Amino acid sequence: MRKILLLPCLFLFLTPLFIFPEVLIIANPDTHISSLKNKDIQDIFTGKRTRWNGSGQIIIATLYDSEVHKEFLEQFVKKTPFQFKNYWRQKVFTGEGMLPKTFQNEESLIEFVASTRGAVGYISAPTDKQVRIMLINEK
Repeated sequence: MRKILLLPCLFLFLTPLFIFPEVLIIANPDTHISSLKNKDIQDIFTGKRTRWNGSGQIIIATLYDSEVHKEFLEQFVKKTPFQFKNYWRQKVFTGEGMLPKTFQNEESLIEFVASTRGAVGYISAPTDKQVRIMLINEK
């Protein structure tokens, strides 16, 4: 009986170790938008939306293969990393877009977003760098 009770308790104790990191959407501080809807994020990162409210161009920054990248794609873009990469390859091949800027680590992505007008990306934790952390409206 003890073994039966111990297994669920052990599972509950270890579960937090396997939870994906939280994803924060960041933008250049000159971006005049402070919140986005999930649909907006999906449209931006699939190239369907290319301008910030009709003004500046949106420049997409993504992370190379990482847990944050996988979680971001699953949560907001509804694609796997493989599907996302192939989606953008097809857009480039047909002349409909350019590949997003890709970074090996969050620090490089943050530096790019902070210094590039119109840039948007995602990270796993708040930063003290000069970027705008976007509020996300669920609907």
